[in-house]
Amino acid sequence: MFLNENLEEYPKRLIGRRIIGAVPRGKWIHATLDSGSTLLFGEMFGRLLYVPANGTMPSKAHGILTFEGGGRLVVTIQAWGGFQALTPNELTDHPYAGMAGPSPLDPALTLERFDEILDWSGDWSRKPIKAFLVHEGNVAGIGNGMLQDILFRARISPKRKVPNLDAGDRGHLHAAMVETISEVVRLGGRDTEKDLFGEPGGYVARMDRRTRGTPCIECGTPIEKIQYLGGSCYICPSCQV
Repeated sequence: MFLNENLEEYPKRLIGRRIIGAVPRGKWIHATLDSGSTLLFGEMFGRLLYVPANGTMPSKAHGILTFEGGGRLVVTIQAWGGFQALTPNELTDHPYAGMAGPSPLDPALTLERFDEILDWSGDWSRKPIKAFLVHEGNVAGIGNGMLQDILFRARISPKRKVPNLDAGDRGHLHAAMVETISEVVRLGGRDTEKDLFGEPGGYVARMDRRTRGTPCIECGTPIEKIQYLGGSCYICPSCQV
């Protein structure tokens, strides 16, 4: 769990403060405090849960913010995650949260801008598209789970290298990112995850462990699982080339 180096900073920066806004930036949530500092949650395998004053707390919690009315914001980490209260300068210098590229839903990520990122990202511009897309510095917020549906919509194999994507591939990939992430947001997240109030999302993935061996919705070919670049990928071997 990534914390402030000095734990005594938490009461100094949080007690009596109000959260006046919150925005997602890639795999991080930036909650702005009325002091100008930021409460940062991110890179999280775990949960954020709001528990009302009379609600039941989860059995395990690594960070708890108690509000004036008695409600609590509970942070539970699984594997790793971040929970930090940072000044503007500390946030700028953050080694991960400050490096994120544009989100698929950022209006600035036009097809032209996406082309530039594909071509001018140093070593990343020569890597397989799976590695390129899950790197926060290129496009923010695409984890391995969402990558599967994006590549399926674009009909691109995770093994395809960036230099081998032609103009048509790039257009399909850009559209697939925007369409997939927009649908996930509209439906309140994936059905395998829960929101701030403990409710599951409504987005059902087209390509994950549950669809392995089932017919592809486009061509009927059985969905396959492959291991690639340190993780599982689910693909249609006919549609994704």
